[in-house]
Amino acid sequence: MKLPICLIDAQTNTLCRKCKQLLRDGRISDIDIEISKILLDLSNTERDIKNVAFYSAIELDEVVILITRHQDVPLLSKKEIIDKIKQVVHKEIRFLERTKDPKKLVESLLHPIPILNVSTLYLPPFSDKEYKIEISKKYKNQLPIPEEVVVQTVTSVLETEAYIEYL
Repeated sequence: MKLPICLIDAQTNTLCRKCKQLLRDGRISDIDIEISKILLDLSNTERDIKNVAFYSAIELDEVVILITRHQDVPLLSKKEIIDKIKQVVHKEIRFLERTKDPKKLVESLLHPIPILNVSTLYLPPFSDKEYKIEISKKYKNQLPIPEEVVVQTVTSVLETEAYIEYL
């Protein structure tokens, strides 16, 4: 099992020096720790979970997004697992495949809505960049998650500003 914290830390409820530093630096969060403990606990009864990779969680206003491998989504999206996580976070749960490809990230967030394009814009004077997500106007009111959540997630995962444009 791959977790954002050490397996021993998840078992003992105590963070080692390395994981404490990751927490202080903001590279992991309290929600990462809580979900790691839940998954480790569930792996005692759910054999399939022993091989999953959970990289991190992004806590937004209405939803918690779990970043994992594509092949782990069916295993982690079982009702018992989702219910157990919801008991702790008290929010909706969504899954996101770990990727640095902006288009793939947006497509997995907005599935089944088709994405026209994801463009990288370089902004003067220091060539900062941002992502422009292009979606057809006919899907504006059909997004599976709110527009603000999409933008916030893309910005968090890719560490670059983003916005949606309807064409």
